[in-house]
Amino acid sequence: MAALSHARIIPPPHTHTHTHSFSGLLYIPSQASPKKVDSAPKQQHAEPMMTYKLLAPLHPESARAQKIMVAAAYANVDVELKVCQYGQENETPEFARNCSPCMRFPSMQTEEGYLFESNAIMRHIARVEKSGAKLYGATPFESSQVDMWLDFASSELDAHNMPYLMETFAGIPAAESAMATLEESLAGLELWLETRTFLVGERMTVADISVAFALQWVYRMNVKHGEELTKKYRNAYRLYNTVMQQPKTVEVLKQWGATFGPAKAPKKAAEAKPKAEKKPKEAVGDEEEQSAKEEKKANPLDALPPSSFVLDAYKREYSNTDTRTVAAPYFFEHYDTEGYTCFWARYKYNEDNKKQFMTANLVRGWFQRMEHVRKYAFGVALIIGEDAAHELVSFWVFRGKGMPEIVSEVVDTELFEWEEIKDVQAEKEKITDYLCWEGPTIPRPVLEGRCFK
Repeated sequence: MAALSHARIIPPPHTHTHTHSFSGLLYIPSQASPKKVDSAPKQQHAEPMMTYKLLAPLHPESARAQKIMVAAAYANVDVELKVCQYGQENETPEFARNCSPCMRFPSMQTEEGYLFESNAIMRHIARVEKSGAKLYGATPFESSQVDMWLDFASSELDAHNMPYLMETFAGIPAAESAMATLEESLAGLELWLETRTFLVGERMTVADISVAFALQWVYRMNVKHGEELTKKYRNAYRLYNTVMQQPKTVEVLKQWGATFGPAKAPKKAAEAKPKAEKKPKEAVGDEEEQSAKEEKKANPLDALPPSSFVLDAYKREYSNTDTRTVAAPYFFEHYDTEGYTCFWARYKYNEDNKKQFMTANLVRGWFQRMEHVRKYAFGVALIIGEDAAHELVSFWVFRGKGMPEIVSEVVDTELFEWEEIKDVQAEKEKITDYLCWEGPTIPRPVLEGRCFK
């Protein structure tokens, strides 16, 4: 049985007390207060352990931590995952002194002390493997080759893909030159793999795992070009799929709530083509086909019965009148429960929010990618808390019943927890406070707000 099946996931200290079966991993919450927990005990007092302990956030796109767990599964090495949150366990003097001087995850506790940097942790796991898989190569030369590809993954792929990570998570547009730089690295990888199945030798090593998870970010974070790159550099994509489709890898991804494969690129408008002459006997069939195509393109929201609540009219009220005394009462007076649905949305990874301007950029990027939904939606997004520790929460109104498909298809939608508001009138006070960007139902001070209208 793979070592991964013996691992345990220990969540952050603030988690409520209950036990979950988590795809074979035991999820054991702690009752300790976040302020009292010592996530990084001093090395000189560390007791011998039966397993290693990996400190990392449980984020579906946490490729650097996931690749460590995959390597551990192949090496048959027990690794226990302690779920941590940025801004808590890592921001203590003990963590900086013992775990990671730059206060970053992941970090792994061993019997002899802590290790940081994901590739260094993978090297250690490969050196102590119990499976006989020779994950660090079969000879000293192959071990050096493994090292060179681990360096390639971080200094070439990760580094050159960073502009697209910032674009996805912070809303900062990537420079036009970024793609050319990234493609230089991909072209080199493509050439190397022309005559090779694996990067080193004739079997999988941690080099393949590390490069595959670097490609995971390339394909999934690069929303505009990810799918295109899989087709252009087919050898690189073949290696990626070889690693990602292995049962051990699939099991790790499942346990992290993650998936693999490229992000879908936005569809380009089809170029107008000259109409072909219709043959008389096919005229009826062509018309039926054209009608079917037009029907397929139609947005189902446009086919809904007229509503007494005119969204554009409300947007004008919201823009031109006092919110609490005029616009909010207008909303509750005219809102149509049959024609619209309201939601609360909360960002899933608020623990990662460390700079207000970065979160504001994230919201701007989100709203830009929602542009095609503007006709059918109204929303208010609030950044609440403090600059160094804040949350992103929002209130939304959508046309139709439930979550519209055109909203669920936006890549940012899966980054939020959505809660449908069953009774709008019952939550009148909270909705009003959100519309006003202030009020007693908002648990923390509002730093900034942005309206989607």
